[in-house]
Amino acid sequence: MLANELSFSKAAEKLNISQSPLSRHIKSLEDELGQALFHRNTKSVTLTPAGETFLAEAHALLTQIKGAVDKLKSPINKVTQKLMVGFIRPAMLLFLPELLKVFRRDYPYIQVNISEINHSETIKRQLLEGQLDLAFTHTTLPDSHLRYHRIFNEQMRVVLPIDHPLANRQVLSLPELKNEAFILFPRKLSPAMYDLFVHECRDKAGFQPKISMEANPQLARIEMVIHGLGITFASASMEKMFEDKVVFKNIVSTNLVNFPMDMAWNPSNETPHLQAFINFIKSFVPVPYSFLK
Repeated sequence: MLANELSFSKAAEKLNISQSPLSRHIKSLEDELGQALFHRNTKSVTLTPAGETFLAEAHALLTQIKGAVDKLKSPINKVTQKLMVGFIRPAMLLFLPELLKVFRRDYPYIQVNISEINHSETIKRQLLEGQLDLAFTHTTLPDSHLRYHRIFNEQMRVVLPIDHPLANRQVLSLPELKNEAFILFPRKLSPAMYDLFVHECRDKAGFQPKISMEANPQLARIEMVIHGLGITFASASMEKMFEDKVVFKNIVSTNLVNFPMDMAWNPSNETPHLQAFINFIKSFVPVPYSFLK
């Protein structure tokens, strides 16, 4: 920047730093090279012959690096790689289409094939067997052979039949549900979340929850609610799919507020295109949806 501007004040302004750090960096570089790169006086700054040579070499090196990066990114020089990704319905509703759109733009040589899999045990098995490279799931299945990364937490809602006596309430508290029959996921799918539900009911709300049925995935639990078999908890993103069949209500004064959205993969799968996808997901910021708030 200084070589282009030939002014410490202008170069510092464009770099958004003060002149003192810029001067120190230049002096440190000159000391390391053992050569003065600039002639300095009170009126002007000019390149020395050594500075002109160094500038030309630096430009050539940057051009070479850029060319190498462009060559590696070019689809012409890439063999198309494929990834198989499993997902649960909320991932599709919340962020997956936008994520895949941006990923395809940045990595056109990686083809991502997707499959909806709403059973956590199936996701686990297919990851371990290599049928899936990565999956988006609400449930962190205990297995030392899989890795998980939390993407975000989605708001949890209580789901009631449309004709339920509490259906017209804006928000609900857990004690108001003490006489309800609950439809939950099997405990083995997420012991921590299952035990948290029992703890919140028994130790904080003062009642032992009546768990009348277990079902998986959450689509099945909501269908059971539609048919009057009980109430359940579901991620807020599911509301638009069932808005005319059940009601979704916020629940207050409880730790039962979030459904985690995780990505899971088998670390024994060390393919570079999978690692590229994982790194991309970690840096991806989805469009903020109202039901994430």
